[in-house]
Amino acid sequence: MKKIYYKKNIDLSEPESRQLLTFGDSLIEKGFLRQFSGDETKVLIYLLTHLKEDNEIEIELPLAAGALGLKIKNLRKIISNLAVTGIINRETAEGESFFNSYLNLKAVIEKKEESEQFTNVSTAGAGSEVRKQLINSNSASENEIAAALISFLPPNNRNIHRREEIKSWLNDFENKMLKELVRRVDKWLKRQGGSDHLQGAYAYLKAIIDNWYQEEITTYEKLQKQDKLHRETKELARAYGIRSFSSNTAQLKTFQSWLSGEQALSKELALAAIREAVRRKRDGQPSLKYVEDNFINPIKELGISSLADFRRWLQKEMDQKSSEPDQRDQNTSKNKNKKEDKNKADKSKTKNSDENKDNYKWKDFFIDFDKYKE
Repeated sequence: MKKIYYKKNIDLSEPESRQLLTFGDSLIEKGFLRQFSGDETKVLIYLLTHLKEDNEIEIELPLAAGALGLKIKNLRKIISNLAVTGIINRETAEGESFFNSYLNLKAVIEKKEESEQFTNVSTAGAGSEVRKQLINSNSASENEIAAALISFLPPNNRNIHRREEIKSWLNDFENKMLKELVRRVDKWLKRQGGSDHLQGAYAYLKAIIDNWYQEEITTYEKLQKQDKLHRETKELARAYGIRSFSSNTAQLKTFQSWLSGEQALSKELALAAIREAVRRKRDGQPSLKYVEDNFINPIKELGISSLADFRRWLQKEMDQKSSEPDQRDQNTSKNKNKKEDKNKADKSKTKNSDENKDNYKWKDFFIDFDKYKE
């Protein structure tokens, strides 16, 4: 016997309303709204209530933004997100005030079904198995990546907030990056002794994501460059004598400045500069300012780009220093000459003094010969 359900309609329309939108409770309970963020839900409802014939949409962006309490910039971004899912067929153009598009109601339903599939996959099976399958796969869907990411959380913490968070990552980062993220966190988890999920694993994952946002790393190519810079920075730190460090220390920022930018040095040149500075400063560790002033800056200014050029420059510097007279010898010679001149002056002075004394004696020597006259 067919069941008959009592249906209650709640009408929030006004007399001048031209379109009505009905959402069933069962559709919402099955997670229809869970697939959209709060602002996406607002925009979707706005679009559904502003349909023309054949599901055509024509809205004025400033009016829509004002009605929804959004900035036009954010409204454009949300429309772009909906376009990526296939719910609408185009994004907004820069400077466009009127937005025309077509709404794909079928895509809305399919997205709901995909969301249900995501829920089933992410809660079924051991997290380690879900991650292993993703890491070993040649290609992966967003659904599989999302399931692997949320598997780092205990089942009772896999709430709507976390799902929305993961969905935003899927929009902001390439799938290849997120797959690499799963591999790294899974590796860290195994080193910690956790087989499925462990307290702190999701926090470690989120710290990596936050760093990507901070450094604006949104593509796999940028991630590879960042990883290379991090590895080379660690090599410079070890050559300088740093064994335990944090990536945010001033010293490591200095090393990174040598390896990046318009006048970036190769890792080999930077290492050679550090080793030469350490060799010369045998009485202790050279300061980074000493390394920069005597090696890094001259290398950049002279355009030295290879180890061979660097060695030739060092040899030239050594040859120039060896051809210059030793300052200590110069000082000794000057002191000797001064001493000789002083001795000569003293002797001349003594001689003049003796002559003056003799002159004085003969000057005062007087005999009165008249006294002795007969």
